[in-house]
Amino acid sequence: MFPKDILNLVYLCEHFKPAGVAAYWEGVVKMNDWQKHRFAKNIVRSLFNSVADKKIAVLGFAFKKDTNDTRESAAIAVCRDLLAEQARVVVYDPKVPADEIRADLLGKGKEDPG
Repeated sequence: MFPKDILNLVYLCEHFKPAGVAAYWEGVVKMNDWQKHRFAKNIVRSLFNSVADKKIAVLGFAFKKDTNDTRESAAIAVCRDLLAEQARVVVYDPKVPADEIRADLLGKGKEDPG
């Protein structure tokens, strides 16, 4: 389920007012986001608290296997966190074009100087 779908559920719960249900689903979205950042922090910590100039391979970039759909992919957040730590991130996904990976990580039309 995409976060946007869960957020739509939150909106419906707030509108129809079942007590506490909207807060629960909003908490699910926040917890999922926290887990993505925690995963990247664990990578950094396991590599002696620095990934600067270390090459890290990411195998799989799409939201789910056997697709080229990268919308809301957890890999985007993890890769961005690693790039912010100056890691050299190398992504492989046979279904996702390299240009799309670059656009998801850096923004459309931007090139990575590194």
